[in-house]
Amino acid sequence: MKNKVLLAASIIALIFSSACAKKDEKNIKANSGDLKDLPAWVLDPSVPNGVAGVGIASPSKGGIKFQIPKAELDAKANIAATIQSEISRITKGSMRSGSVNGADDVEEFFAQATKEVVKNLPLSGVKRINIFKSEDGTLYVHMLLSSEDYGKFLADSQKSFSAQLAKSNLARESIAKAGEASKELFSELEKERETKGEAKIGANEKVAK
Repeated sequence: MKNKVLLAASIIALIFSSACAKKDEKNIKANSGDLKDLPAWVLDPSVPNGVAGVGIASPSKGGIKFQIPKAELDAKANIAATIQSEISRITKGSMRSGSVNGADDVEEFFAQATKEVVKNLPLSGVKRINIFKSEDGTLYVHMLLSSEDYGKFLADSQKSFSAQLAKSNLARESIAKAGEASKELFSELEKERETKGEAKIGANEKVAK
C-alpha cells in the first residue's frame, strides 16, 4: 500500500514539475518577444543632436500620470551619469597631457571641480522626445539634452572651472599646469560632442539607404 502511495506521489510530482517547466519556457519566450517589440531607441538612446538617455517606470496603480515623472527622473539621471563618465574619462587623458599626474593637490582639485561641473548640469533643459508603454504596463521615455544646450553647458563650465582654479590654493606652477589640462579637457569634450553627432548622422544615412 505504501509503495503505491509513493508511486502515485512521484507521478504527481513529475507531472507538476513538467507543467512548471513548460510554463517557465513560455514566460521566457514571451519576455524575448517583448524585448523585440521595444522601440529601437530603448536599446540605443543615442542621437546625433545631443546627449540622450532612457528612463523606465514600472507599472503603477496610479497610472501613467505617476509613471511619467519617475521615468523622466530616471532618464535625467542616466544622462547625467553618461556625461559624468565622459568627463571622468577625458579628465584622466587631459591630466596626462598636462603632466599633472601624480600631483596630489592638482588631482584633488580636478576631482572636486568636475563634481561641481556635473552638479551644474542643466537637467531642466532636458526634453522628452519619445514615450512608449509596453503590454505589461512598463513605461519607457526617451529624453534629450540638446547639442546646443550641452555646448553652452561646456562653455559655462569652462569659465566656472577657471574661476575655481583662480581661487584655489594651488602653487603657481600647479595652477599653470591645471589650466592647460582644463583647456585640453573642455576642448576634447567639445570635439567628442561634435564627432559623436557626425558619426550618428552618418550611421542614420547608411540605414536610410
